[in-house]
Amino acid sequence: MIDFDQIEGWSPQLKKALSASVTNLTLSSIRRANPSYVEDARDLLFTLAGRDDVIEATLAWLRSSTIAGYHGTRLTDDEVHCVRKKGLLPLDVSARKARLVRALSQHSSWKTVAQRLDAVLKEHGPNNREGRREGQAHLTLSRAGLVNSFNHYLTHGSEFDQHAAHALLGDDGVTLLARDGKGRVIQFAVPGQEALNASHPRFSVADLRARGDVPNIASQFLKAWSYQVAYPDFNPRTLAVDCGMVFRSAIPAAWITNIETLAD
Repeated sequence: MIDFDQIEGWSPQLKKALSASVTNLTLSSIRRANPSYVEDARDLLFTLAGRDDVIEATLAWLRSSTIAGYHGTRLTDDEVHCVRKKGLLPLDVSARKARLVRALSQHSSWKTVAQRLDAVLKEHGPNNREGRREGQAHLTLSRAGLVNSFNHYLTHGSEFDQHAAHALLGDDGVTLLARDGKGRVIQFAVPGQEALNASHPRFSVADLRARGDVPNIASQFLKAWSYQVAYPDFNPRTLAVDCGMVFRSAIPAAWITNIETLAD
């Protein structure tokens, strides 16, 4: 399995995949250029080795592999058992009610606001206030990004829960979510084609290539790899990459490779 944060494991694989177009002279040229940013290193690679050849070889490598995807949330032990059994289910607004009641009913004003719960669920679910989330399950490419940057999922749970709790009880509601369950990082081994498709929920990889764009996951790997060519001590964990994958159906339990419980 390819894990973006573990470049020492996948860098030799990508180098081999690119060997038809990336020569030792290309690598030496990237090192001498001292690129300032990861994007600069990738663009120089495109110039020296042929943009389309590099992208297509990278996509072929990714499609032939499984790619680590991460989901961060707060779960009770019973909910962890359910995920292990059923996989990661797309957001179902009605299913969020139990957690919200469990967490928010500890508040002294709960009895006053409880009557608004169904309306808030509808507003933030089917009515798409604060964005469309129902029917989606999300992963991200980098554990480091999830844990060290956009970690509010781990401290408070799903974004939907946070919006609903705030609508009912303001900051107090969000604080109560942090007391419910434990922070969990779920690692999935996602088949490469599925990961590529999920990273572009609106346009296909073929559509992006036809427009001349670099597919998201391929771009992230190429930026990290080419930058490490220039600076061997570079580690992609420092980038805190936020590269999402959106699934419209359950992410299978068979893909789960680890469920990690974080200390609060």
